Amino acid sequence: MASSDKYRIINELGAGGMGKVYRGLLIGKESFERPIVIKQVRRGQDPGQVRMFVEEARRYAVLDHENIGRIFDFEEIDGQLCIILELIDGWSLVDYLQRHAELGRSYDPELSVFITSRVCRALQYVFEKARIVHRDVSPGNIMVTREGTVKLIDFGIAAAAGSREHGLAGKPAYMAPEMIVEMRADHRSDLFGLGAVLFELLTGERLFRGRNTTQILERVVAGAMTPARDLNPDIPDSVLEILNRALERDATARFQSAAEMGEACEHFLYDKGYGPTNLTLKQYLAGLMPDAERPEAGASLPTLFPVIHATMIPLDDPDATRAHDRSAATRPVDETLRADDREPRS
Repeated sequence: MASSDKYRIINELGAGGMGKVYRGLLIGKESFERPIVIKQVRRGQDPGQVRMFVEEARRYAVLDHENIGRIFDFEEIDGQLCIILELIDGWSLVDYLQRHAELGRSYDPELSVFITSRVCRALQYVFEKARIVHRDVSPGNIMVTREGTVKLIDFGIAAAAGSREHGLAGKPAYMAPEMIVEMRADHRSDLFGLGAVLFELLTGERLFRGRNTTQILERVVAGAMTPARDLNPDIPDSVLEILNRALERDATARFQSAAEMGEACEHFLYDKGYGPTNLTLKQYLAGLMPDAERPEAGASLPTLFPVIHATMIPLDDPDATRAHDRSAATRPVDETLRADDREPRS
């Protein structure tokens, strides 16, 4: 693929239903170069996809926060619309969970709550700044950098809070019940998804599991949850209270804002006078992934910006919906969901 003068594509990192993601360079004067990620709309001739892509760029444009993956530009490169994003030097929580499983290491509850608290900061900022709901809070969309900063990424299916959709959007195992039953999401729906992530960070197990997408959705709606203490009896009482409240099926019984959930997390972390910081997480990651060297320029960087695409099930066409349900009921989860949404352990 040819490159523009301003941006140079190095190599493809991955692709999904909505777009392709490349590692690239921003080229400036006097041999200036900055590593970046280039996200390109996959079907540039599809007006619907182009509209969603433009909306994603506009949503990203107003967001600038330590705990959110940043956008640098929205540009046409070689005739294709592209979103230019920061290249995050670190790992997704999928990698984080997988590494713990490989080492047989238990999860530090304080660090699990610390990561959760930083995602709360990101979600509260997004809601206050743009009144949008992420709709895809999941391990693949939360990253931890080598410096210990937590970042929420990929606003590709974000929507205005409280809006109703014509289909399901998100990863089934992290959807709030109202997203499935009512096809509606608000800021409390994101908190349910974050609660499901926290459950995984405390137990090493996914909250909602199933042989296929349909079974997972049924379990979410039914509230079929294994008690976290059955999997990890050492979860502190105050952490269990945070987890259970985030996972309330009735949105009115959950935390009513990310700020409220974040305050509960930080109360647990710091009321004793001290607690984890970015430096704490940085040092923990250095011990968790000591063999993860910084890649050379031009190398493939699958962990630096995972390609995240949500499962999207259109519901405005009854025939298409029935066809999806029939096929989903017979396909294993790993074929129905995106690769980054697979089980973090074997």
